[in-house]
Amino acid sequence: MATKTTNAKTVNVNVNIPKLITVLLSPLPERQRDVVTKRYGLKDGKRRTLEEIGGHYKITRERVRQIENDAKSALLESEHMAKFDPFYEQMIEHFTAHGGMRPEHRLFDEDARKIFSATLEKEIARAYLHFLLSLHEQFVRHPENEKFHSIWALKDINPSTVKGMLEKVEKQLREHKETVSKEQVLSWLAELSDEKKDHVLESHLAASKAIDTNVYGEYGLAHWPEINTRGVRDKAYLVLKKHARPMHFKEIVDHINKTFALKREAHPQTVHNELIKNNRFVLVGRGMYALSDWGYQPGKVHDVLMRVLSDATKPLSKEEIIDAVLKERNVKLNTILLNLQNKTNFEKTGDGKFSLRR
Repeated sequence: MATKTTNAKTVNVNVNIPKLITVLLSPLPERQRDVVTKRYGLKDGKRRTLEEIGGHYKITRERVRQIENDAKSALLESEHMAKFDPFYEQMIEHFTAHGGMRPEHRLFDEDARKIFSATLEKEIARAYLHFLLSLHEQFVRHPENEKFHSIWALKDINPSTVKGMLEKVEKQLREHKETVSKEQVLSWLAELSDEKKDHVLESHLAASKAIDTNVYGEYGLAHWPEINTRGVRDKAYLVLKKHARPMHFKEIVDHINKTFALKREAHPQTVHNELIKNNRFVLVGRGMYALSDWGYQPGKVHDVLMRVLSDATKPLSKEEIIDAVLKERNVKLNTILLNLQNKTNFEKTGDGKFSLRR
């Protein structure tokens, strides 16, 4: 089922948020103002815990919470709150354009930079957005759990409906056992809901901890090695699976270094050493690696010859043997012929064909 693509409208706040927040906080008593500033990181982008603030003032965390709540109550009654109406109207529009909800990490990491001036530091933009959303009754934060990230939603939106659909998509991926394109996973989600807009469906997907995407934009379960690539072996596995053909380890390294954001470039010999001792990879000759998932089995050319002739129901010609071996190993013709001369394991029949020696 195809989904319809519609781009979300970018929020453009035409008010001076930093100045308005300063004006809003200024009437508060000094300690209330300091507690709110520290709790939301309004000065440096670093949020302080109740314990940290309590330790600074030598009061309990519950007393800090009470001071914070008193301060927020005072702010909500302030005449300056009306100056934020254009901001809140645009934020409600923004949420509505995303189906009424937004995963917190997308909201704070992506949206905040578009909502506020580009000159505002990223951490400060996050802090301002979190603070302002927490002041308005229209926005509700739903905490994270083992399966889902924290979600902000309009108060009349229940994220549990979307969560239920995401669990069904998770089940589909588990049964499918392979990564899928963005189009496919969005189509699955669209079939489960009344929503057809790609940007909304993608936003919903981002709420799931169980479903994630890799560097190639493919979706799968977050714990799969094709999605959560922890080391060079996982990265090599993903590169080979993406290209669907045996590759030389130096070519694999080139793709790893170009595709992944690494702190240090992968080294060819390091990758070669990692692959040769892992059973997900099979050395098929002259530095070429394939995946065991493709049916390749470990072993030297002699082992492949033993297996080919053992599986055969009758003696095979030299040409048939060469074709069978070359499907599994990238080796020179002479290497196959030399191994075939092993009279301990192979014998030549009267018609010039070969079989295992009994």
